[in-house]
Amino acid sequence: MRVWIKFAKESPMRFLSHLDLLRVWQRAIRRAALPVAYSAGFNPHPKISFASALAVGVTSDGEYLDIQFAKRLDGAAFERLAETLPQGLKLLDWRQIPEATPALMSLVCAAQWRLTLQAEESSHLQEAVQNLLAASSLPVEREGKKGIKTVDIRPLIYGLEVEEKEACLRMRLASGGEAVVRPGEVLKLLSLPAAEGRLHRTELYLASGGCFQEPMAVLLN
Repeated sequence: MRVWIKFAKESPMRFLSHLDLLRVWQRAIRRAALPVAYSAGFNPHPKISFASALAVGVTSDGEYLDIQFAKRLDGAAFERLAETLPQGLKLLDWRQIPEATPALMSLVCAAQWRLTLQAEESSHLQEAVQNLLAASSLPVEREGKKGIKTVDIRPLIYGLEVEEKEACLRMRLASGGEAVVRPGEVLKLLSLPAAEGRLHRTELYLASGGCFQEPMAVLLN
């Protein structure tokens, strides 16, 4: 039985690394006595993977796990799993998916972000956002194994708006594979580099039917 799990990573767990987060989930699954499946070979490991890595220090209520279990489970099993999670991790939803579905990590194409604004930030931000969206290109430099390269991130910014009533900046950015925009890159272009610690990821999206869809809602064959 293969399952996608949606969960929240809240403030008490915000500084947990990607690897440590995986270990927490593995321990919770063992405590809940759920029969996770293992890979074959000399060094078998549980078939558990995340949809997208989350930077240390960032919170989220749109995180996902892709898990293969050795047998079919019912809702009570996932209620038991939710109860074993430590403070700061919250199981929000789950769904069974077809076994042949590609890895969730390979399907993610975008992420939605929210940045809570401080009073001194919101005054100039509306104009800065408009100027950024009006730009024909937004080159940023990235350092890789082969040195520094320049990437135009403008085509990969799918949405960017300031919500004055909620005092926040919302960003929908490409995520997955090589087509990715780091939210910190956008904040730097908006002269908000120090605000990265206030980022919150609200959702991940898959491309389906010509539009973005949440993993819990997308139709799968």
